[in-house]
Amino acid sequence: MVSTARRTREQPPWIGETLWGTMCDYWDTEEAQKRSKTYSKARLSDRNGLGPHVHYFGPKSFQEIQDELEEKMGRPVPLGEVFIQTHTRSDGTYVDQKAEKIALAYEQNVREKLSELEAAASAVFDGSSRPRDLTLDEYAAIFLESTERLS
Repeated sequence: MVSTARRTREQPPWIGETLWGTMCDYWDTEEAQKRSKTYSKARLSDRNGLGPHVHYFGPKSFQEIQDELEEKMGRPVPLGEVFIQTHTRSDGTYVDQKAEKIALAYEQNVREKLSELEAAASAVFDGSSRPRDLTLDEYAAIFLESTERLS
């Protein structure tokens, strides 16, 4: 709605005179013009499948989805797993290329971290040491790292 008003410069009835003037003044600044061009380029690149992606769990927050998954699975569910669940179709394919790249990067990074923990545990020579599990915070950090690499 606001983007239409910005583009057409037609003041909607729900925006007051003072605010409308402030908005128009800002839209005319060099900073706003530059930002607009940057975001326009980003939207154009979204068409190649690497832009914002959709999920198939409806208008629920990730927290609600995570709670439901934890209840269903009977265990804590990391954020990365929630992402994969919400961005995978019933046939196992991902909703778009970006979601697939994030999911694959996340899974690879988790495997690498678990391998590191396993190597550390086997460095103990008593033979009884088992690698510890990752914490939810560690899984979350791995997920965020996996998404940052694709930005």
